[in-house]
Amino acid sequence: MAHWFHRNPLKASIVLSFDLGIQATTPLARKICNETRDARAALMQLLPDPGNEVTTIQNATENYLSLLEGFIVAPQGSSQASSPPPQLEATPEGEMSMEEGGAMNEPSGGFDGESKLRHAFRIKWSNTLISKLVEQNDLVFEKISILYNVALWYTKHAAKLAGSKQEVEEDEAKEVHRALRTAAGIFKHIEESLVPQLKEEGVAISDLDTRILSAYTLQCTAEAQEVTLARAIELEHSASLISALAHETARLFQKARDSLKSIEDPAVTKWSLYFNLKFAFYLSYAHCYNCKVLLSKEKCGEAIRSVKESDTFYEKCKIVCEEYAKAKGPGTIAKPEQHLFFRRFGPEVKRTLEKVERENSFIFYQKIPEEVPELELKATYGLASPQEFAPTGLNQNWTPQIYDGFHMSANSAPAQTQNDEDEFPGVNLFNNFLNFWGFSKDENVTPIKEKDIKPTDKDPKNNSGCVVS
Repeated sequence: MAHWFHRNPLKASIVLSFDLGIQATTPLARKICNETRDARAALMQLLPDPGNEVTTIQNATENYLSLLEGFIVAPQGSSQASSPPPQLEATPEGEMSMEEGGAMNEPSGGFDGESKLRHAFRIKWSNTLISKLVEQNDLVFEKISILYNVALWYTKHAAKLAGSKQEVEEDEAKEVHRALRTAAGIFKHIEESLVPQLKEEGVAISDLDTRILSAYTLQCTAEAQEVTLARAIELEHSASLISALAHETARLFQKARDSLKSIEDPAVTKWSLYFNLKFAFYLSYAHCYNCKVLLSKEKCGEAIRSVKESDTFYEKCKIVCEEYAKAKGPGTIAKPEQHLFFRRFGPEVKRTLEKVERENSFIFYQKIPEEVPELELKATYGLASPQEFAPTGLNQNWTPQIYDGFHMSANSAPAQTQNDEDEFPGVNLFNNFLNFWGFSKDENVTPIKEKDIKPTDKDPKNNSGCVVS
């Protein structure tokens, strides 16, 4: 089966060494810098492979973020804390493990304020959509970027589970659903809790843009709901429930598309078309199943009008699929028109239209209204929502003694990342020469080489053609 989901690429960054040189005055201070560097490197090596186990990613993420937290907030009882800490969400006391769905919990213990190390490094990351490199002197920005990649990994993991086998088991479908809700929760947390903590102004149309974050949250939530809908179709739940779920799913994709409307950049065009084709497809599904509801109520004229609307949106979806395939932009290309789920639905719409027209001509003789019958606004159950994200707390290795081993002067310049000034002798002098004459050093980062999500070329053997039912 071809790709059913569109996936944007992971973010890339220059290596962050956490080397503070003589400002880390004790062996333990230097040791925790090395531990944090190694934890980051380990996590970054795992993220390009969507086939990794969820627990592996959870543990690596928790390990790095708990160590990173000591560079953002000061341990309780330490000296030189600079300001009140950012507000963290309340979580069960004493837990370090991640909840089902990937939510991380804060351990017991407190913070004395913002860490003196928070602005000690110049952080540089790429964006998922545009080619601009974003940099800030703020380790909250590092936390945001890492969580971005973790959320993207969950979406890619879900896509791999959903598309790499001919038949997806029930437990695997549940994991797909859980992974997408987890990703949605992380994106929501970034938008609502972390981005407001940044002190530097973000670059326009970057991953820090709330419109882009909102689109990611809505996409993940809508795709999680696709799993619920697929299950309802395969188990032949009532037509009214399927219609309502399809309508709600269409609306989520519509909201995701609308969140990108005000962004005037060709980089979002392909992604926006993906939302548009999914919106049209599920609205077609909603009207088709609403036709069946209306026919069961002997409202044959309205049923005909509803299924004709379904046919209109299905044809629109096919056109948008062609536009999407031709559009330029980043990401793994979805090919929904090649899926059995998509291919079977078109003929189903035609058969349903023929049936209701035949019924009307033989039995009901009802007038076909011009106005499209209203769809159910809310499904009674089965709606997906983002999995609430609980922040990781401070690693137990961060003690007041270790923290006090860092001596940061008021005029300390942010430490450079690797591949910067400290990599080659004489590069400082050369860069100063370039800056003096108005030239800038090449700051491109190498894109992450991700493992392919290879879809199976076999159609599922179930009735609906749904791959995650």
